[in-house]
Amino acid sequence: MVQMGVKVEELEQRLLANWSHLRQARSFSVETLAKLKDAVVGLDSEDTSIVVSGSLARGEFTSGSDIDWTLLIDGLADPRHHDLYREIEAKVRPLASKEPGAEGTFGSMVFSHDLIHEIGGEDDTNRNTTRRLLLLLESRAVGREDAYQRVVRSILNRYLLEDRGLWKGSGHRVPRFLQNDFARYWRTMAVDFAYKLRKRAGEGWAIRNIKLRMSRKLIYVSGLLACYRCHLDYSPEDERRSFLIRIATEK
Repeated sequence: MVQMGVKVEELEQRLLANWSHLRQARSFSVETLAKLKDAVVGLDSEDTSIVVSGSLARGEFTSGSDIDWTLLIDGLADPRHHDLYREIEAKVRPLASKEPGAEGTFGSMVFSHDLIHEIGGEDDTNRNTTRRLLLLLESRAVGREDAYQRVVRSILNRYLLEDRGLWKGSGHRVPRFLQNDFARYWRTMAVDFAYKLRKRAGEGWAIRNIKLRMSRKLIYVSGLLACYRCHLDYSPEDERRSFLIRIATEK
């Protein structure tokens, strides 16, 4: 978020613009993340990470934003996880003006198995796809990152190791398996826009329209650029394993 903020400030200066609202949102995001980290300290572990996505992860948090948070679990299932989830929920609620979205994609427990193993097919629901790709594109851990880093690397390993065209194709090192899933997610967001318009009888149409035209589109573009960067950064001297480790580490 800090690096992105610096880039936005550089662009603001080059364009001789005054994006005071963006600067205020970035400052408020840093402040809110610090409060959240203090509130949930000690609630995570080697097998659990508290992860945020959305406006807070992007540094665009405002007084009207919700907090898209997840208790990411990468370990043995434990009945106490539910109590932990409830405790985190109680800590997060005072920091946001409203609850996460009604679909239940966030503000919940998420186990790593579905994120890593259910890519494509009937069991890869819209909810699972959203969680997985936003984990790659715009998430950050609040506190311990052990589980978070393991899950991100495992997802990237699936996309890259199982992409035969990446290693035995034309020589263009673009991970098409991953690129196609980014494209699928963009189509899902566009179709869900129409679904929610009907389901909610037009309520909240304006803000969802703005998000689809701006932040959602930027998420998609950032995914495409990440895929193309693999080709630009790849060196023939790279061993496959070292290249994958480097890409995962720089996520």
